[in-house]
Amino acid sequence: MLKIIYTGDNLEQIEKEVFTAFDFSYKFFKLEIPDVIVRVYKTRDEFNKQLGMETADWLVANTSGNSEIDILSPLSMEKESSHNKSEFLQILKHEFTHLFVNSLANGKSVPKWLNEGLAAYVAKQHQNENSPVYFEENFCQKLSTPADWDNNVNYGAYTVAALFVKFLVDKYSIVKINQLLRSLNNAYYYPDFKNIFFSVYGKELDQMEKLFINEANGK
Repeated sequence: MLKIIYTGDNLEQIEKEVFTAFDFSYKFFKLEIPDVIVRVYKTRDEFNKQLGMETADWLVANTSGNSEIDILSPLSMEKESSHNKSEFLQILKHEFTHLFVNSLANGKSVPKWLNEGLAAYVAKQHQNENSPVYFEENFCQKLSTPADWDNNVNYGAYTVAALFVKFLVDKYSIVKINQLLRSLNNAYYYPDFKNIFFSVYGKELDQMEKLFINEANGK
C-alpha cells in the first residue's frame, strides 16, 4: 500500500506524480516492498522539523529505511531550493529507487556511490551534464561512506556515481547490479566489498574504474 500525507494545494496532481513514480520504479525492479509512506511538505521548515536538522538548499527529499519518503512539494521546491518544481517526479523516482535498493540489499550496508548512482541512473539524473567531470583514483573508495560522500557531494559525487553505475549497467546488465546488492555484508568494509565486487564481475574494482575512465575519455 502507498500512503500519501499532504495538506497543501494541488493534492490531486501530487498524488498522480507519486503513484506514477512508484509505478515506474516498481516496473524497473519488479520487486515487492512493504507499505510505503510519502510525506510531502509545504515548507522547508516542516521538512527540517521532520528530519530533525537544518538542511542544505539542494536537499529536497530523504528516504528512511525501506518504507518512508519525505519530500518538499513542487512549489516549495521552486521557492526554497536549487531545484525546479518540474524535477518533482524525477526526484520521486530517485527516492523510490532507494527503497528498492534497501529491499534488494535486505537492509545491509550499501556503498553511497552505488546507492546514489543507481538512484540517479533510474531517475535519469546527472548523466547528460556538459560540465567537466573530475575522477580521483579509487573514487569508489572515496565515495563509499556517508561521511566521505558528504565531503564530496559538492564536487561532482552524484555525476561520477551516476555515470559509473550507467557504465556497469550498459556493459554488464542490471542483473549484475542486483546480484551485487544481494551479496553485500551487514557492515561495510572496503576490502571486503572489493572481494564481493570481484566475485560478481570477475574483475577487480580498481580495474573496472580504469576501464570506465578510459571509456569516458574516448580511449
